[in-house]
Amino acid sequence: MRYQRNESLKKHTSFRIGGPADYFCVPKSTEELREALLFAKERRLPVSVFGAGTNILVLDRGFRGLVIKLGGGMNWVKAEGRKVRAGAGVPLQKLIRSLAQKGLGGLEFLAGIPGSLGGAIAMNAGAWGKDIGKYVDEIKVLDRKGGQRVLSKKKLGLGYRKSRIQGNPWIVTEVTLRLRRKRKGAVVKKIKEYLLRRKSTQPLGIPNCGSIFRNPKGDFAGRLIEEAGCKGMRMGDAQVSAKHANFILNLGEAKAKDVIKLITNVQKTVKERFKIMLEPEIKIMVKSPS
Repeated sequence: MRYQRNESLKKHTSFRIGGPADYFCVPKSTEELREALLFAKERRLPVSVFGAGTNILVLDRGFRGLVIKLGGGMNWVKAEGRKVRAGAGVPLQKLIRSLAQKGLGGLEFLAGIPGSLGGAIAMNAGAWGKDIGKYVDEIKVLDRKGGQRVLSKKKLGLGYRKSRIQGNPWIVTEVTLRLRRKRKGAVVKKIKEYLLRRKSTQPLGIPNCGSIFRNPKGDFAGRLIEEAGCKGMRMGDAQVSAKHANFILNLGEAKAKDVIKLITNVQKTVKERFKIMLEPEIKIMVKSPS
């Protein structure tokens, strides 16, 4: 497998921000993923893993270690009746389009979310009051020694934007979903409806990483940020979106330090106004659990 040196990470993330990785690779299979983990272990390298590069902020200094991007041969979908198996690297949009063609529904609410399946499971991704966890049957993961285990839905500890995968040294490699039988036309129609809804409310087309903050219980982060007067707040080339206040945009040459300062300023302003500390949903790339 090829390991690239000093690979710029900004071109691999939706935010288009961040410095280089000392080492970078894209495994094409679970075996190559094991090989990459061994490569890092032998050289005592910190490891960070991501898929589509959404919901993540890479620091300006980059990452001193090995960054593993899931994709390539881990980008596949197989359906057997209502049961669907898929690789962790499959993009969510490819997944829902493939399911629509097979007359399988349930995940239409993910339309327009640019992440990969593995990352979606790790954070129990969702939108419009729904989440992917409802449809999970089981997943396969690798630990940092290359050992494989199967985790049932009950063992995942799924909650609002969280799962046991966060904070554990596990890499999702495969996901099994159980979906609903629907007419192909009905699924496609629903996907289009969600896409239109997203386009009308969110700043698509400008580099961003999706929602910055988790919604506090009983409220919406975007509403609190807007009511606190933070829409349009700017730090360097990082700006709170005027279209949806829970998005930060990269207007061209934003730095990670700009985004972090902006997040801190928004948190401070919202807390002063509403006595609520917003919790970031975005992940900053640091050494993964080992």
